[in-house]
Amino acid sequence: MTPISVKQFAKIVYVIKILLCAIMITILSICFNQDHVSHLFLWGSLTAFLTIQADIDRKVNFSQVTGNLIGSSIGVCIWWLTSYLTKQHSFINIEYWLLILGIVLTTTTCILLKHAEYCGIALSGLLIVTVYDVTHNTFEGALWRILFCVVGCVIAYITDTVVRYFIPHLKNKIYK
Repeated sequence: MTPISVKQFAKIVYVIKILLCAIMITILSICFNQDHVSHLFLWGSLTAFLTIQADIDRKVNFSQVTGNLIGSSIGVCIWWLTSYLTKQHSFINIEYWLLILGIVLTTTTCILLKHAEYCGIALSGLLIVTVYDVTHNTFEGALWRILFCVVGCVIAYITDTVVRYFIPHLKNKIYK
């Protein structure tokens, strides 16, 4: 049997983590999202896939949930402003200007709170909450999307922790 390289091993581990995230989110979606209205699978898997790390030397840090909450919270505020202003006034392209404001606020908040390394996940949370199918333009829907983002982060964290537990055992078997 030909030994595999560290890079090949890292790629295999990454694929395993992605598949485990997909399986866990699918099971949750089947159990809790039978009406397919809330899109747990879409938003949870998107967040989990953005959170999981390809590099086996970098752990998923639970602070990524913090970054997600930062972006999602700002996203709810931007969503509310967009919803209010588009119903009350006929501003041209106000949605885009408010999204830019949300991106600037999210990035600035992450930097000020010393979470700049999780700015990407915060920005994805912002966009998940604000940029959504217009037919589901409800505040409750925005709050559900925050929960789905947190679920995605937690699933990525759990998956990474479980896989990291088995990595030393796998390395011993593969490299012997």
